Amino acid sequence: MEQPNNGKISTNQINWVIDLVTFIVFFLIVAPQSTGIPVHEWLSVVFVGTFVVHIVAHWQWVIEMSKRFFKKMQGEIRFNYILDALFFLFMTTALMSGFLISEAVLPVLGVSLTIDPFWVTLHEMSANLSLLILAIHLAMHWQWIVNAFNRYVRKTAISK
Repeated sequence: MEQPNNGKISTNQINWVIDLVTFIVFFLIVAPQSTGIPVHEWLSVVFVGTFVVHIVAHWQWVIEMSKRFFKKMQGEIRFNYILDALFFLFMTTALMSGFLISEAVLPVLGVSLTIDPFWVTLHEMSANLSLLILAIHLAMHWQWIVNAFNRYVRKTAISK
């Protein structure tokens, strides 16, 4: 696991930074009315990258939990797995439908689509459900978030 004071960056530190960047970008795209549609869409493109990096960084956990899902497992771990799967489903739906109603990104790429109200509704619903699930996810992992902040940010700032 983590070696204290060896000068190397640990896996936990990398995960914490990935998670923090992913959260910040998600937070910025949550309210397109505050940033405007072009910023919302371009930040969503950035979010796709951070979302993929987050999933890849936690892929081993996904594999292990998938193998153990129908075996004996703590209820909290099973709930977290289901919650993460739902978040992935709703977030992917929000991203895909968002690109289908794009007013800024697709036109720059030379793609012109007629915006269908179905995709607008699906985008809004899946984005709102993603936000709700993220709130539950953060609450479930709050102790890890606080501990990581204290370990990697506060301790580093105090020691300098």
